[in-house]
Amino acid sequence: MIKLKLRLLIAMKLLCFLVIIMALLISSCDSNSSESISLNRKSENCMPPQNPYNDGGGHDAGFNWAIEGGTDCNGNSYSFNEGCFEYYSQLDRYNECIQNSRK
Repeated sequence: MIKLKLRLLIAMKLLCFLVIIMALLISSCDSNSSESISLNRKSENCMPPQNPYNDGGGHDAGFNWAIEGGTDCNGNSYSFNEGCFEYYSQLDRYNECIQNSRK
C-alpha cells in the first residue's frame, strides 16, 4: 500500500513537471508575435508632432503651415519661421524614434 502511494506521488510529480515543460515550449514557439508586441510597445513611446502654440500667432501659423505640407520655412516673420522649424524638428525626432523602435 505504501509503495502504491509512493508510485502515485512520483507519477503526479512527473506529470506536473511535464505540464510545465510543455507550457514553456508552447509559449516560446510564438516568438514572432512577442517581437511584434514588443515593437508596438516601443513605437507607442514615439510622439508625433504636437503644436505647442495653438494661439493663432506667428508660431502657430508656421507650425500649421508646415503640417499642411509647406517645405520652405523662410517666411517674412521670425515667429512663423520658428513655428515651421519646430514642426520639422519634432517630425525628425518622431521619425528617428519610429526607426529605432524597429531595430
